[in-house]
Amino acid sequence: MIKVVHMNEVSELEYEQFFKEGHAKDQKPQEDWAKEHGYFLELEGQRIGYFVLYPVKGGVWLRKLLMKEQANPALIIMTFEWISEYAQRVGYERLFAHVDDPNRETLFEMNHFKESAQSPYPKANLDGKWYEKLLIVNAE
Repeated sequence: MIKVVHMNEVSELEYEQFFKEGHAKDQKPQEDWAKEHGYFLELEGQRIGYFVLYPVKGGVWLRKLLMKEQANPALIIMTFEWISEYAQRVGYERLFAHVDDPNRETLFEMNHFKESAQSPYPKANLDGKWYEKLLIVNAE
């Protein structure tokens, strides 16, 4: 079973250890927002990934996603679903992602993201495309 663990439930040592053990080695985020809005994904008691859900206008931005180097490709696909379910459970209606590598666009499209017409976080001033996934579908 998958478990989402917020950074305030993790010691500094556990945080540091995740990034030293080859799980996204040398990619440890240094920004304050990475800890404030960061989460670990645990599967059967093992930390398999780290992600940041950064609140933005109209939803939340999947600002960072780092997986264990040896993560099964099927797990990576499921990760998007687990993150979407978590974001919906905590009350967000839209999940945004920024893609600056055209090779990754297909991955987002496979996970029900659609290209967004506008940036949910204009201050970011990033090259590339924004994608969004509707998490809550209103019944008509």
